[in-house]
Amino acid sequence: MEGGLLWALRIQAMTTLLECVGVHCRITVTEEGGVRYLYLDGCEEGAMFVDSEDPVFNYLWFHKAAQLARPVHRALVLGAGAFTAAKCLAIDHVDAAIDVVDREPELLAAGRQFFELADPRYERLRFIGEAAEVALPRLTPSYDFIFDDLFDGFEHVPEATRGAAHTARLAELLSAGGIAIKNLIWDRKNPDTVAACISMADAWRPQFAWSMEVLLGHPGSGHNRILLGAKKPRHYDWATLADLLLRNGVPTMVISSASVQRSPGKM
Repeated sequence: MEGGLLWALRIQAMTTLLECVGVHCRITVTEEGGVRYLYLDGCEEGAMFVDSEDPVFNYLWFHKAAQLARPVHRALVLGAGAFTAAKCLAIDHVDAAIDVVDREPELLAAGRQFFELADPRYERLRFIGEAAEVALPRLTPSYDFIFDDLFDGFEHVPEATRGAAHTARLAELLSAGGIAIKNLIWDRKNPDTVAACISMADAWRPQFAWSMEVLLGHPGSGHNRILLGAKKPRHYDWATLADLLLRNGVPTMVISSASVQRSPGKM
């Protein structure tokens, strides 16, 4: 109740651009201080600077990990949000075909109207308005980069895409030289969320010859965790990856907030 009240008060302080009922959830778009926000059923699911395509949320800078897989001919984004990851990939890899999967089909219209998805730079994006567990079995390999950002409201890791079957399918869809990443949110005050993050990481590592778990933020507080994986062994440690990310435009403050949970290696 308290969380809902705080959200309602925050919404009142913003300019509301859209309030509608989609197929699966309520879609709200607001704007405040030069930032446009997307809420699904009251949960903040995405944001966009009005005057810049730079990510609002630090973890989305990890789309730059696609540089490890160059050239990127095909990319897959699971969980559209405000289409930030997909748009950034389209800008960095102008010839790439990018598939975006989200269970809420009405996000496509919201993206076109409020998050610049109608811009010609993003014409190679293909939106698939289906749940990931429905769409993934029908997708065809191979993707050079996969960004898994699936969330289910405040539960973070959807039950249907949690575990070995989901990560095994991602590995099947990934090209031999490709890179896959998965975003998680760690909340030490929520045992269910902690358990979901741990089980997801445990399911992730066996599927990839090289993997890494990067923490964005203080390990003792709430933070994003980025799982990275490749089907071929790689010799990247965090120092090497951090340098690559910096050279490709990731802000120093994002790298400075990061640390590695586990060393990469063959599992």
